[in-house]
This record gives sequence, C-alpha cells and structure tokens, in this order.
Amino acid sequence: MDLCKAASQGDTGGIESAIEEGCDVNAPNKYGKTPLWSAVQSGQADACRLLIAEGASMERQKPGILEVAVQGEHTEVVELLWPHCGMEEKHRSLETAISLGFHGIADFLIGTGVFEYQHSPANGTKLLIEDGCPRRQLAAFQQWERFLFVRHGEKLHLHRTFFDYALLLAAKADRNAGLRLVNLLLEEREFMADANCKIKIDEQTETPLTAAAEKGNLEILATLMDRPNTKLTICGKYKWPAFLHLLATSESITTERGRAIARKLSSETFSNPFLVDSKVAPLETVFENVLRYGDDGFVKQVIDLVQGSAGNVILPPLIRANETHGLRWILNGDIARASKPPPMLWVLLCDFFQRHPHAEALNLFSQVAEFMVQNAIWNRIILVCLHSRNFCFLKQFFYPLHEIPPREVTEETLVGFPQASVDRFLVRKWVETGFANAALWSAIQSGIWKSPNFESLLSCPHIDLNRPQPQERGSETAEARNDFPPFSSTLTSEKQKFSFRDTAGIPLRFLDDSGVPGQRAFEDYQMQLCILEQQNKRRLLMARNEIVDTNGGKSPLAWAATSRNVQLVEVLLRSPRVNVNSQDAHNRTPPHARHCSQ
Repeated sequence: MDLCKAASQGDTGGIESAIEEGCDVNAPNKYGKTPLWSAVQSGQADACRLLIAEGASMERQKPGILEVAVQGEHTEVVELLWPHCGMEEKHRSLETAISLGFHGIADFLIGTGVFEYQHSPANGTKLLIEDGCPRRQLAAFQQWERFLFVRHGEKLHLHRTFFDYALLLAAKADRNAGLRLVNLLLEEREFMADANCKIKIDEQTETPLTAAAEKGNLEILATLMDRPNTKLTICGKYKWPAFLHLLATSESITTERGRAIARKLSSETFSNPFLVDSKVAPLETVFENVLRYGDDGFVKQVIDLVQGSAGNVILPPLIRANETHGLRWILNGDIARASKPPPMLWVLLCDFFQRHPHAEALNLFSQVAEFMVQNAIWNRIILVCLHSRNFCFLKQFFYPLHEIPPREVTEETLVGFPQASVDRFLVRKWVETGFANAALWSAIQSGIWKSPNFESLLSCPHIDLNRPQPQERGSETAEARNDFPPFSSTLTSEKQKFSFRDTAGIPLRFLDDSGVPGQRAFEDYQMQLCILEQQNKRRLLMARNEIVDTNGGKSPLAWAATSRNVQLVEVLLRSPRVNVNSQDAHNRTPPHARHCSQ
C-alpha cells in the first residue's frame, strides 16, 4: 500500500505493512510531501504517533509540519508534535495560531512557557522578525486585537517580538482602527512593545511609525510621535523615513493636521540620500503631492532627502524650489535617455511659473525645453509659448494628441487663447498639428463651452467649426479606413485553397454537366465561398463603422443636436462660421441627425 495514502487516511495497519515491506518512512511522494506531512494535514493523530515512533523526520518541510497542524486546527496533533520541533517553527506556529483565531491552540503553546523573553533565544524569533506574515495582515490584526484584549490584565509569557508584530499590524490597520491596540501595547506601565521595532514583510523592512504614515493613519502616527522614545528618523519600506511616506499619501497631506504632522517629521528628519531606495513610481507620487499641497519647506526637504536617487523625475521640485545647482545637474545629464515625467508634472511647473514669472529657474527650464525640442521629444510650439510666457496655452502641448488632457488643462487653453491668437504662426501651427480641433472637442465634451472664452475660440478664423469629430485618436488601421486589397479571381494562394469534407470525413465530390467529377464545378464552388466571405467581412465592418459613427463623424453642431444640448446649439448658432447645413459621413445635416437619434 502507498505509505503517504495510508498516512493521510489514518490507516495504521497499512502504515505498518508498508514499513515492513521496506518503504522509507521519510520518502516523499510525487508532490514532495512525506508520510508524516500527509498525516498531519489530515489530522490523523494515531498515524502521526506511529510515524514518529518509526523515525519520521520533521525537518525540511515547507511550511513546517507544526504550522500545518495549527493551520488545520488539529489540537491533538499540535500537542503530539510540539516536543519534536525547533524554536523557529514554534514561534511561527504561535503567530499562525493567533493570526488565524485558533486561540485555544495559542493558549496551549503559550502555556508551555518557552515563549517568555528570558527563555527565548535570539534565533528563535529570527524567522518571525525577518518574514512577518504578508498573507493575512488585516485579518491577523483583528485576531491579535481580540486575543490581547481578552487576556488584558493577565501575565502573558510572550517574547516582546510578538507584541512588536501586533503593534505593526495595528499601525497598518485601515482608518486608524488599530489605535486602541496601539495604546494598549504602549501603556506607560507596561511598554509591552517597542515603538522602534523593525519587521520584514515581503522583503521590505517596516516599522510602526513608517507603516502608520504610509497608511495615512494620522491618529496612530501622532500617538507614536508623542512617545518620548520614538525615533522619528527611523526608516522603513523603500528605506524611506515616515516624512516621505506621509507625503506619498495625498489624503493626509491635504488636511491641516496632516501638514502639521509632516512639518514635525520634516524638522526631525536628517538628510541622507544614500539611505533612500530609488523607487521611481512612489517618488513620483511624493513629488506630485508636495508640488500640489506642500509648501516650499517640504519641497526643499524632499530634495535634500532624495537628490541623486530620483533621476530626472526630481526636475519639477528642483524648479519649484529654484534649486539652481540641482537643475544644472539635471540639465547636464542625458535627459533624452532618462525616463520622461508624465505631462501633469510639467503642467504643475507651468502653474509655478505663472505665479512666479521672474523665478531664477525659468531660464534653466527654457534650456531644458530647447533640449527636449531639439531631440524631438517635445513639439516646437512649446518654445513659442514659453518665449511669450503664455503658460496657460503651453500646458496642452505636453499631452499627445491621442490622450485627452484633464479638464483644467482645457480650461487653461481657452484662457490663454486670446494672447496666443495674436501670433499667426502659432495659431496656424496649432491648427495644422490638430491641437485646435482636439481643444475644441475637449471643451465641448467637458462642458467648458459655457465659459466666455469658448466664444473667443469659435471666433478664430483658422479653426474649422464644421469639421467632424475624430472617430479615433491616433493612427487608423487599414480596416478602420475600409482599405481592402482588390479581390482576385485566381485561387492560387494558400489562403484561398480549401479542403471540404462532409460530416463523415469523406471528401466531397463535385460533378460536371456529364455527371462526372469536374474541376470547373469545384473552382466555381470555391469562388462563391470566397465572394461570400468577403461580403460578410464588408458587412461586419460597415456595421462597426455605423456604431462608431453614432459617437464620432459629426460636426460640433450635429453632435450638440444629437445630444439634445439646447444651450450648446444656441452658442454654436451665434457663430456665423457654423454651417447649419453641414453634412456628416452619411450626408445627414444636424437637424436630420437629431431626427434620426430620436
């Protein structure tokens, strides 16, 4: 009999027979699991007892055998295996029992007395400290809170590492839900946990302070900061201090309380860029938040912390802070090969220069723009707008035509248009490159046509107000243009060769006029199938174009009429350049299009 199968079923007789026949008690099955592991997973206490007596080993099992017993809530098996396990596995099993809510097993494990601080060697807690438990953090917090509060007032013979782990889980709980447990663990008379503890989860070191900052748990963060022994300069995930983690949480930095906490953390945080890991995506979030919601002090502190490790994405904060030395370093670097920041960051820079038109960094930004234009990264129109200091009109050009800019960028485009319209070259290029049509439709679809600046856009003689809306932004495919290669009557290509069979798998026979199989009848049949296939394909594409045309292919007036937007229709009709008889791709005028949509 298969030894693993017998162990899994608790068949002690089968186990004894297999061992008598010479089966190795530690031989793994095809899944790499030993007979003892199979017996433990199934909760077969008698089988476990027999296998251990026969010399079954509990080493080299992942996860550990004792932890498997705990996960299955097999209390009798846990008690049986307990004396034969090492300290690391015992610590992991206790964490598992509490985190899963198997508190009866946890009480048994704690009752053995081996988890007391003085009885726990350093290597016994190493696994818990270095690996944590990334799989079940939220559920684990709830179980740890319940376990500790139920036993509050009792003497828990536990190593401090377990309390540290509970403190980290409480700091990471959503919406400050762990505040009560934090206060319990940091009571003045007890100090059950260390506020500066470090736990590694998913290969990243975390601390209660940095975890609370990352989650935006301001109440927990303030509680930890009020403790006299808390180190505000301690670093956690990404080797970031709590100051950076808090700036990465936009919901926190927008509140006055969040900014006050950030200022306190900023004053305590020392500058050491070598300690900051270069994680570009999180840094971009920090930069965007600090540019939007932070003050100049925050910006300069961020620069001091991450200079040299952020690459080209640090450019916006450098300009905001007028950090000329840092800007020269960026400019002298190979910016063309660096990762280009998203358009929103350049828009934020334009916002800054609108407020500070005489900033020292503006000349350096102009040099950066010239470099980007020379390397065909940016449109040359950007330099024209920059030289005229029309930052409102400039913002739209950071977005490619196939992207829809944010509403505020479209609004700024309308604000900056009167100044831009003085430059005929700029307006002509604006129209030729397609930005004018894109701005017009973005304004219409965003409801910005209600703005007085929209009528100034309608008065521009270079813009075709009767031009249909683009069906797709970006390049069109051959199918979208309905470009088909001419159909050929020759059937020599591989794609035009067919093999026809009936349902029985026997080749079909084609007869000529004399009743004898003929090649002409076969070719005629193939021809008819090819024609039918082409016709079906054309019908499908025509139907697809009809669907697309319900949204695109209309003039602004036809779009407004179809959408039954009376106010927009009135605005458009006030312009003498709007043709009420303009036709769409189906030769429909705006009144006809509205009638068809009803």
